[in-house]
Amino acid sequence: MTADTRERSILFFDIDGTIITEDGTHTIPESTRTALRMAKERGHLIYINTGRVFLNVEPMIRNLGFDGYVCGCGTNIIYREQELLHHEIPVELQRRTVDHITHCKMNVIYEASDLNALSTSYPMNPALKELVEYFTGDGRLLVSVTDPAFHFDKFTGWYRTEDQELHEEFCRFAEDYYDYIDRGVTDGWGMCELVPRGYSKGTGIHYLLDHHRVDLAHCYVFGDSTNDLPMFQAVTHSVAMGGSPKIVTDSVEYVTDSILEDGLYRAMEHYHLI
Repeated sequence: MTADTRERSILFFDIDGTIITEDGTHTIPESTRTALRMAKERGHLIYINTGRVFLNVEPMIRNLGFDGYVCGCGTNIIYREQELLHHEIPVELQRRTVDHITHCKMNVIYEASDLNALSTSYPMNPALKELVEYFTGDGRLLVSVTDPAFHFDKFTGWYRTEDQELHEEFCRFAEDYYDYIDRGVTDGWGMCELVPRGYSKGTGIHYLLDHHRVDLAHCYVFGDSTNDLPMFQAVTHSVAMGGSPKIVTDSVEYVTDSILEDGLYRAMEHYHLI
C-alpha cells in the first residue's frame, strides 16, 4: 500500500556502520534490505547521506533502490541520476591545501565524484591502506596529486600523534576554508575528515527538504559516527545505531540495536515507517 503523499517522509541513511557492517565483510543485513524495500512501498523517499563521494558508493549499495544521494558530506547531491548540486573547490585553494598537507606530514586520500587521489608522507597508515584497497580494488580511479586530472571535493587524513604540533599548524590554515571532523585516534594515528565550509550532511538534508517540499517533521535520519552529528542536529527525528560512540548516542532522539541485530529495521518499525 502506498502512503498518502501528505504523509510521505524522507529518510536519510549513513552507509558504514548503518547500511553495511564495518567488520571487513561489508555485509548488508537482510533485515536492512527488507526495511528499505518496505519504506519505498509505503511511498517514502529514501536517500543515502554519506561522507563518501559518489564514486565510492559501490554498486551493492546503489542497487538497494535509493531515490538519491547526498555525497561528500553535502558537497554533491543527486536525485534519480540528476545532479542537483556539486560544490567545486577553487583550483588555487586545492594546490595550497596539498602544499600544507605535505608540509605537515599527513597521509591523505583526496575524494572527488569521479576519482580518488593519494598523498602519503610516511609508509601508508594501515587504515588508509585498507580504505584505498577497498575503494580502488574494483578499478575505481586512483591518481597522484601531480596528475593533471587531480582535483578533490573533500579529503580524509591521518596524522601521527607525535606530530601534533604540525597537525595544529595545518588546522590553523584549514580553519578558514574547511570544517574539521575529528574521527578519533587509533594506535598513534589521529584521523580527521575535512569538508568545505558551509557544507555538511545537515545542509544536504535541508536542500532536499526544500527540493521535495517535505516538512521537517517528516524527516528521519540514521547514522553511527561523528560525521553524522550535523545530520542529527539538522532534524527532529534522529536514530543512532547500537554500539555508536557516546557522543553520537547522546545527540539523537532514539538509539536502536546494532546493525547485525536488525537495528535499522527495528528503528523504522519504531517510527511506523514500515
